[in-house]
Amino acid sequence: MFQPRLRCGFISLFTLMAICAAATPHPMTDVVFLAPRTSIDITANWNGPNTLRTYCYPGKPPSLLSLFETVEFLLDIGNDDYTEYRGRTPKEVLDHYNEQRSLFSFTLFSQKRQRIHLSPFKPECIGVSSRQPYNVRLRHAQFDVLRFLQFGLGVLVFCSSRTLAKNSIFYYLAGIVLGICGSLLLIISLTSKLFPRRPMMYGVLIGGWTIGVYILKQLADNMCLILLTYRDYVVWYLIITSLISFLVCYRIGPPKNSRSQNIIMWLLQAVGGGLAYFSSWNSSGVIFLIVSAFAAYYFPQSLVVYGKSLYRRRFPPKRRLLTQEEYYQQTVNETQKSLAELREFVNSPNCNQWNIMSNLRNPIRFASFANGEPHLFDEEIEDYSRTIEESMEAAVQNEAEDYLQCSMHYRPLSNNGFNVSQDHRRRPPMPPPFTGLPTRHATCEHSAGL
Repeated sequence: MFQPRLRCGFISLFTLMAICAAATPHPMTDVVFLAPRTSIDITANWNGPNTLRTYCYPGKPPSLLSLFETVEFLLDIGNDDYTEYRGRTPKEVLDHYNEQRSLFSFTLFSQKRQRIHLSPFKPECIGVSSRQPYNVRLRHAQFDVLRFLQFGLGVLVFCSSRTLAKNSIFYYLAGIVLGICGSLLLIISLTSKLFPRRPMMYGVLIGGWTIGVYILKQLADNMCLILLTYRDYVVWYLIITSLISFLVCYRIGPPKNSRSQNIIMWLLQAVGGGLAYFSSWNSSGVIFLIVSAFAAYYFPQSLVVYGKSLYRRRFPPKRRLLTQEEYYQQTVNETQKSLAELREFVNSPNCNQWNIMSNLRNPIRFASFANGEPHLFDEEIEDYSRTIEESMEAAVQNEAEDYLQCSMHYRPLSNNGFNVSQDHRRRPPMPPPFTGLPTRHATCEHSAGL
């Protein structure tokens, strides 16, 4: 009895659907190819959703110079009374438009975005159907700084993964961030225990992911509004979850096992590689850079050392000899440095002054030297100057003056601010006692000669 009626009902339903599909007017379509920095103003359209305007970007061949190039489709409209359709070609956009207008179409997530990032290297089309007037622009950037910084951050995380895996500060910061982001999963897990195991739980498992994605999408779209409206709740949520996450991480402690550290290092390398990969639309170019960074990071250091040694043997560096002026200047500098270190040592607790003074011929001179007096007497300087002058009588006067100028030795001042020498003429120093750094044994021997 019910079968003929049911059959008649299905026949009537399909007949009604066919009539509605036949009565639906054919949409008015318009295709526009956009160039970079193009702006188009569309006036009001009273046909509404029956008019579809498709905007296409043709794309261009990829290259390494356009590694961080970006193209952005901007839609400026007053309200949400519009619908967007995406596709590779105008025909694909039209197919999506017809599918959504059919009676069996059901879309949970409405594709309404006023800023859409397009690939600069692939053709892509966007269809817009609306009654309201709007403006369409195509923004082009040859070098996107944000994507370059994202690539640099990815490479930095990849190269620093071994160090970060052993860093305690990074461990606590990562634990706090994961605790803030993962608290929602904990709430879902605790809530799922309240449902019955069989019938309702299956429904939650089937539709849970869809609802979760929908909630995340709504949170991302309305994040600024949520932060401004529920600012106090957001602040308390961050404080409580951060404190709980820190206490949990403090209770567990940073990982000490090498395998645990390796797992963290591999995860960080995966995160760094993901950041670097999604920083560019040029997939082949960015993959080449990631592989190069990976090979450079894991390249054996022994081969690098062997290559450097082989290069030095094949192309040895040219040795430059010191000139006479450079030799004497280096002698003066090393003498001053060594005397300062010697004076610092004899005044330190590591030197046995009484033992050294008992072996010296002139302990008073040693004490004066330790208190900052010069290590040479005026008579010694005069004898040395006289010897130098006699040996250079046959030299040219200009060369002698240059030689004496570069052989000058710094005379330290006494406590009253005047030079110890009574003769204020510029005299060359005595031959330096040594040019190397003094050791403890050499220091005591030099002090004994004082």
